[in-house]
Amino acid sequence: MVNGTDIDLENLHKLPGPTPTPNIVAYKVEQYISIFRSLKKLKNYIKYLNHSRRGVEANYYPIKLDIENVSRCNFRCGTCQVSEWPRGKRAADMNYRAFCRIIDEQIGLLEIKLQGMGEPTMQGDDFFKMIRYARSKNIWVRTVTNASLLHLRDNYASLINSGVNEIQISIDAADKKTFEGIRPGSNFEQIKQNCKLINSYAKERNLLRTKMWTVVQQKNIRKLKPLVTFAAELGFKRQVFSLGLVNWGQDAWLRTS
Repeated sequence: MVNGTDIDLENLHKLPGPTPTPNIVAYKVEQYISIFRSLKKLKNYIKYLNHSRRGVEANYYPIKLDIENVSRCNFRCGTCQVSEWPRGKRAADMNYRAFCRIIDEQIGLLEIKLQGMGEPTMQGDDFFKMIRYARSKNIWVRTVTNASLLHLRDNYASLINSGVNEIQISIDAADKKTFEGIRPGSNFEQIKQNCKLINSYAKERNLLRTKMWTVVQQKNIRKLKPLVTFAAELGFKRQVFSLGLVNWGQDAWLRTS
């Protein structure tokens, strides 16, 4: 039992991990299309398959990358180091040309996560252009959003129309007090509406793109069950409970956790 909640800690490793949306078949098909786009990419993938994971140096280009298009956020979540950056920002946004250069130079890429320590939709149109460029290369694109800006300028439609493969939407509580306590700066009612907007828009186009993603933590661990019905209310067909919290390399966070 942890904080009054029954959790079988010994069997946590047996729980299923998140799978690609809409399914593993779509993910594999897109991978194969990407691999066979060029002889260089095919050769690189063969090197990747044959490389010993115990080797110190890789002889192939990476097949997956996390690319941080913005290093700023409009929330100040206690589980994220952005909350400790001056004005919630550490660097200028990546420009579109720089992103395209990375995609062109990394000839082995099959998949990217376009998001890092920030809210990617704060960048505006360049964010959607980046997705479209990567998708033009048949690169699988995942992103993560707090959903706070999806209603502005029809961002919910722009994101779906970009061709993005997966959208992880961070929802850590089913009630206003807990949600806004975990995510200072948020507007619970607006985010609810935005989730309904994007899920309804995707459904109209017969697309499955979103996952509701919950980080399990002290502030919500006793309130996980309502999140299941809440996900259905918001129109989600996929749901993930993330059990891993990190300290972002900051020892002080370990001492206070």
